Amino acid sequence: MLSLFAVLVVAAAAFPAGPPDPVSYSRRSVAGADLHVVDVNLNDRRVVISPEIAAGGIGRAEQFSSMVKRLRPVAAINGTFFSKRTLRPVADIAREGKLVHFGGIGTAIAFARDGVDFIRLPKSRHVDWSEHRAALAGGPLLVWEGFAKPLPGGEGFGDPHVFARAAPRTAIGITKWNHLLLVTTAKGCSLAKLAKALRAMGAVYAFNLDGGASAAMWYRGRMIASSKRPLTNILCVYLKPEPISTANLRPPQGLDWRRGHTARPSVGFRAGEMRLWVKLPRRWSGEQSLLVSADQALPPGWTVVAKLDGKSVGSAAALPAEITLDLSDCRLPKHQLWIGVLDGEGNAVGRADRFFKPGTAGRESW
Repeated sequence: MLSLFAVLVVAAAAFPAGPPDPVSYSRRSVAGADLHVVDVNLNDRRVVISPEIAAGGIGRAEQFSSMVKRLRPVAAINGTFFSKRTLRPVADIAREGKLVHFGGIGTAIAFARDGVDFIRLPKSRHVDWSEHRAALAGGPLLVWEGFAKPLPGGEGFGDPHVFARAAPRTAIGITKWNHLLLVTTAKGCSLAKLAKALRAMGAVYAFNLDGGASAAMWYRGRMIASSKRPLTNILCVYLKPEPISTANLRPPQGLDWRRGHTARPSVGFRAGEMRLWVKLPRRWSGEQSLLVSADQALPPGWTVVAKLDGKSVGSAAALPAEITLDLSDCRLPKHQLWIGVLDGEGNAVGRADRFFKPGTAGRESW
């Protein structure tokens, strides 16, 4: 007769444990701040982060409870500030590489294929979000490169409620290990105290989101904090059945686009019924990449191939894809980059090419 231990061992072998849960909730007291914290391990590629808009689109508002019921995220928090009069957000919101709403202030968290960027935005200027799957801007900035830097001025925020000594707040941060921190205060808190708390939890970058009556948090069917007014936008955490990518994430990075930001040049072409877009390097030197996307999946057996001066330098069998280029040995006055789609028999069914001058930048290269 099997012992209880043996039965448990057999049962464990028959039903192996799945991957660890990448989304967790805890209530913490950190650096004098009483916080609700959702920790999201972005290294688990089943996780998808997306800003969402109220039903009816920009200029409409919806109860937070209605939004999470409709969207069914694993976790969610309120998003960026919005006008109480027009119900329009005050900062940038982007999805699938496209601007959903322009605000032109503050700092943004942006999710690229290979990692997370925290971006200081130029005031009142449009930027290119095509390299990011999603982005949400807010502020003021709280942590930058591991240092607590609550900077209430100079980012375009003028509402005095933002700078109150103590108020309900929501913030977002990222650790160097790619753990996303979604934070809502359980009690009123100053920006300075919130910045210190986020840094103490390991955030290397963080900024403030909307707060006050908008502060809200949802976790696995539980309303952790309920907003006291309808919201125009929220940030959702989704957990997909399968990984969206097998590539490892790089560490998060901070980018200061206030010093200049240039959209990557692009080229488009057709292959059969497909339409493809290729984001080219900003500068034709060193190690660069091509970002290839399409309006539909590649047929079985088809591949995207990149050639440099007629020699294959990379390929992809599924889209979207990133193809790495090494341009460090380009010594001639001009070189040719060729991007094409090959069918299962190796025939080119669509192509585009560009001649470029080594060391030049952007569209001035050809």
